[in-house]
Amino acid sequence: MDTIDLSNLNRQFLFRESDIGQSKAEVAARFVNNRVNDVQVIAHNCKIQDKDLNFYRQFSIVICGLDSIVARRWLNATMCSIVQFDSDGELDPSTIIPLIDGGTEGFKGNARVVFPFFTPCIECTLDLYPPQINFPLCTIAHTPRLPEHCIEYVKVILWDEKKPFGDEPIDGDSPEHLTWIMERALERAKEFNITGVDFRLTQGVVKRIIPAVASTNAIIAGSCVLEALKLASNIGS
Repeated sequence: MDTIDLSNLNRQFLFRESDIGQSKAEVAARFVNNRVNDVQVIAHNCKIQDKDLNFYRQFSIVICGLDSIVARRWLNATMCSIVQFDSDGELDPSTIIPLIDGGTEGFKGNARVVFPFFTPCIECTLDLYPPQINFPLCTIAHTPRLPEHCIEYVKVILWDEKKPFGDEPIDGDSPEHLTWIMERALERAKEFNITGVDFRLTQGVVKRIIPAVASTNAIIAGSCVLEALKLASNIGS
C-alpha cells in the first residue's frame, strides 16, 4: 500500500514527479507492461499480510525487496510454512519456493537466495542485520553533542511534555509535526552551541531513515533479478 512521495525520487530510476501520490506497485507494473510487450505484471496494492498461503503458493520464485526486518520475517515465515513434509518427516522438495532477499543500506547491499529448510533463512541470520541506532537517555537529556541528540530529545521527552498537538502521536510524515520538532531542536541546539539541525535531518531521525543511494539500489535489484534468472533457467545447476 506504499505510495510515491517526493523523497522517493532520488533513490531510484523508475518513478517520476508526475507519479507522486500514486501506488508504487501500480506505477511499476504499468511501466514494465508498457516497456516489455511479452510480460504481464499484475499489481497488488495491499499489505503482504492480506494475502493467504494459496496466493504465495502459486509462485515459482519470490523476490523480497521489503524495507523492514519485521516484514522480512513475516514473509520468510510464510515461505517456510508452505513447505510440506511426508508422514516420515521427510521434506517434500516440490513444495520449496526459493526466496530471493535483497536489501540496501547506504552504499552497502546484499542479495541472496534462501531455500526454506535447506539453507539458512532470514530468521536464522537475524544477527547479520545492523542494530537500530539508539541514543543514551542521559546523553540526550544532559550532555548532547550532536544535532541528532537535540532532535531525539524533543522526540522522546518534549513531545510528551508539551503535547503540541494534543494526544496525537508523532507522525513522521506530517510537515507540521516535523516542523515543531525541528524548531524545538534548534532551540536546544543553540543552548549547547550545536549546529546542523535542519528539516531533512529531523525527518531522518524521527523516521529512522538511512540514506538511500540510487546506484546501490539499482545494483542490488539487478542482482536479485539475475539470481531469479539463474533459478528459472537452471543456469545455477
